[in-house]
Amino acid sequence: MIAPRPVRWWRIGALCAALMLCLWVGWHDFDPWIARDEVREAIRLTIRRSVQIAVQFVAPGALLALLARELGPGLRTKGRST
Repeated sequence: MIAPRPVRWWRIGALCAALMLCLWVGWHDFDPWIARDEVREAIRLTIRRSVQIAVQFVAPGALLALLARELGPGLRTKGRST
């Protein structure tokens, strides 16, 4: 039977401190009373950036992966000598 692992209070304390620090850094300047125009502009900017990242990185990466999968078996058999 495996003995239970002792509780590491220092690790729990460090994780709680790190969590509180992350929450404070992320939310200390949060303003719930933002104008609707600013919210709409932020949404537009997020959508624009998401599309740009998809077109620049995700789509070419997916196309290269599909191309490598299609060409992979043909390239592997040519390199082997039997």
